[in-house]
Amino acid sequence: MSQRSTMQTVAGKLCVRLYQEFGDAVLPIIREVYGAYGQELGQAFGAKWKVKTLEEAAQAFVALCNEQGLPSSYQLFGDRVTVTGHKCPFGLDNTYRPVCEALMEMDRQMLRAILGAEENCLEMAIEKCLADGDSCCQGSFRLLPDKE
Repeated sequence: MSQRSTMQTVAGKLCVRLYQEFGDAVLPIIREVYGAYGQELGQAFGAKWKVKTLEEAAQAFVALCNEQGLPSSYQLFGDRVTVTGHKCPFGLDNTYRPVCEALMEMDRQMLRAILGAEENCLEMAIEKCLADGDSCCQGSFRLLPDKE
C-alpha cells in the first residue's frame, strides 16, 4: 500500500509537473509564492517564539520539523547554521533540484521573518538535496554581517 498524499506532497507534485511542462519559466513564480507563504509563517512563528539569534531560529525551526514528522537537525559553524533534513515535505526525492531550490525560498523567508531581518539579509546555500538523489537535504543560512 502506498503512502497517502498530503497537501505538501500534492503541491510538490504540481510544482514538478509545471516544471516538466514549462521549464525554468515557472521557477520565479514558485519562488515568489512559496517565499510569501514562508514570510507569513515566519511572522507568526516570530511573534510566538521570540528568538533573537539565527541559532535560536534554527533550533525552533528544527523542533517544528521534527514535530511534523520531518527528521531534522542543525549545526552551528561560526556565523552559519546548517540544517539537515532526511525527508522532503514536498516529496521531491529524485526529481529536479531547481524545483527544490525554488520551494526552499519558503524556508529562507520563514527564517528571515522569524528574525525580523530585512529582505535579502539572509543568505541561503543548498549543499545537498534529496531531489538530486542525495541521502539528505542540507542547507546553510547566514545573516549578512552588515545587516544583523
